[in-house]
Amino acid sequence: MMNRLVTEMDLRWLQDFLTLAECGQFNTAAELRHVSQSAFSRRIQSLETWVSAPLIDRSCFPLRLTVAGEQFRSNAAEIVRKMIDARGEASNNQDGEVLRVAMPHCLATSKFPAWCSSWRDASGAGSLRLLVGNVHDSVEWLVAGVVVMMVCFRHATEEIQLDPLLFKRIILQPDTMRLYRPVNMQVDEARLLDPDALATYPYISYAQGSYFRRLVELETGDLQGCPALSRICETDFVDGARELVRGGAGLAWLPESSAQAAVEQGEIVALGAKKWKIPMQICLYAKRQGASTESVERVIDLFHSRGLH
Repeated sequence: MMNRLVTEMDLRWLQDFLTLAECGQFNTAAELRHVSQSAFSRRIQSLETWVSAPLIDRSCFPLRLTVAGEQFRSNAAEIVRKMIDARGEASNNQDGEVLRVAMPHCLATSKFPAWCSSWRDASGAGSLRLLVGNVHDSVEWLVAGVVVMMVCFRHATEEIQLDPLLFKRIILQPDTMRLYRPVNMQVDEARLLDPDALATYPYISYAQGSYFRRLVELETGDLQGCPALSRICETDFVDGARELVRGGAGLAWLPESSAQAAVEQGEIVALGAKKWKIPMQICLYAKRQGASTESVERVIDLFHSRGLH
């Protein structure tokens, strides 16, 4: 049991190191790896101890790799890649290439069903494997090579930190984050911005630290602290927030792509003022080089041919 745990920890150290080498900042890398900065630093130090050489030059900002770190980086990436490939071959690759893609739950339910068959046909892959996770998980999977494509929302104020020399970004289609209300709940939009408002509207918020929570706070400023809003629930899931609005629980920010069906069924309504609209995009991210580059390019060409990019 102890040997197995040590082996797993060593693999995480390699993934930590590759993430740090990619983004160049301890705090960002720790966030992407979903651990505290202190724990992340200890893991990097443990890797350096195991390697018996300093891998990170901490005397500059942004940090850079030492000569040993640069040499070790390619080896670490190769080890992680081989481990992932070996796992895939051992699991079930009998029917040809498996095209692995990551995306958030709301896109997996609202968009992926329409994409699945066309992506498989265009890529030439035997099958697709969908991994559903938050932005941090998806970026980590893409950097580590667990997936070859990542599809997620993008906004300029909450940019995903991936090196454009190593990763490409393709705009699949525009989307808009909007504030929605239950169809039977009347809302005085002017009072939402009134610091002295007496009316209280129930509000479903995204959890602290989530991508959409940060995006909404950056774009709407003091709205989160508005006395006209009473936070009744926090959730990590867009689909969960949408279902709460459908059920009459309160207001929530939702991507139009996720809210469309409920709007068409007359269950929820978007607030009309420009203040309650945050333009964004649905984007595909992929490594510029890798074993599945040709398959990914064929999927991208599919969007180009349909004028969806």
